[in-house]
Amino acid sequence: MKKLLFILVFITSFLKSQVIKDTVLGKPKSVKEYAVFLNNSGPFTFMSGDNEYGHAVRMIPKNLRSRMSGVWFETNFCRYINNETFYDKNRNITKETWYYRSGAIVGDYNYTYDNLGRLVNEKSNSKYSTANKKYIYKSSSKKLKFIENRSKWENEPDKIYFNNREDDAPLMVTKFDALSKTDSIFAITDFVWKKIEENSFQKGNDSIFRKKLYQVNFYDEEFQIKESKFFDYQSDYDNKKLYQNGCTKYKYDSLGRIKEETKIKDDKYHYLILEKSGKYREEIKEGGYATTSKTVYEYYDDGNLKARTYFFQGNISNQIQFVYKNNHIEKLFYLDTWGKKDKNDLKPTEVIFKYKFDKQKNWTEIVKNVDGKDLYKWVREIEYYK
Repeated sequence: MKKLLFILVFITSFLKSQVIKDTVLGKPKSVKEYAVFLNNSGPFTFMSGDNEYGHAVRMIPKNLRSRMSGVWFETNFCRYINNETFYDKNRNITKETWYYRSGAIVGDYNYTYDNLGRLVNEKSNSKYSTANKKYIYKSSSKKLKFIENRSKWENEPDKIYFNNREDDAPLMVTKFDALSKTDSIFAITDFVWKKIEENSFQKGNDSIFRKKLYQVNFYDEEFQIKESKFFDYQSDYDNKKLYQNGCTKYKYDSLGRIKEETKIKDDKYHYLILEKSGKYREEIKEGGYATTSKTVYEYYDDGNLKARTYFFQGNISNQIQFVYKNNHIEKLFYLDTWGKKDKNDLKPTEVIFKYKFDKQKNWTEIVKNVDGKDLYKWVREIEYYK
């Protein structure tokens, strides 16, 4: 698992170092950004009742930013974004306000940091609620230990939640078998289901920490992970079984980069039951639904991602091919087969990005041209510290 994580982190870091997307370089003081819709276009929505930010989205900055960035650079459509963000001289966000198209406020956020640069307080306000989160760390480290959340919803009384983050993330231990080249990863947890009524259960904790199998990795001769099996220790109300979620198989190119990632679930339910001997006994039941999904990656000679193709049940679901220029995505070819009856004659959509830059080499405007027509514009008004 460590090797796979290293490979994924390496690839991600390498791409980020080469390809600039929505990063702000230099010493920003504030950024005002918003989407403009051209030629009768509009933000992507799934249902008629959706607001401009989309369907069933939790309206917090992290979600809204990631949805906009992912869709903008990897599809032929556009989501909505409209915010003002302020930074301190250490590039920490100190305040941000998000808006609807009408100008009404989605949410207003204020952040405070300590002398180590750690976030210690977050205050947020919206039309219907207020919240104040206090972050508590383990001594002088950046490891978060507790969160105290005080919130109020309209006319309801204040509510206080105290969350121990160390309990949320169980301790993971690994047992490696050199002969079989197998990693077994266990979660050390006191999680249990507690029976409330005849058919009602509630998540809880007891006083005993147990070792629960979480993942098994199988390595090839080059000590690259060729297959991983994943297990869920929170699905059995009797607290006796582990449920296998499925498995993922990997293939690599000559440089050790992932070229294929295949996720497989068969048509059976797999359970593991821990025996007194300490070994697991597998129990198999019929009635599952078999699925196979595969992602295929291609790379340019410089290491940048060239294309990503996603297959479901053996058929292409979507494909993206990237073209770069001066460390930016200049063009992409996007193919999406969802909802299309005749998938044989489909042609990819050509998307061209037209940039404007400021003196700090940050882009301040991108026009997104889809099949020859300017449809969307992403604008950033950036002020800098001197």
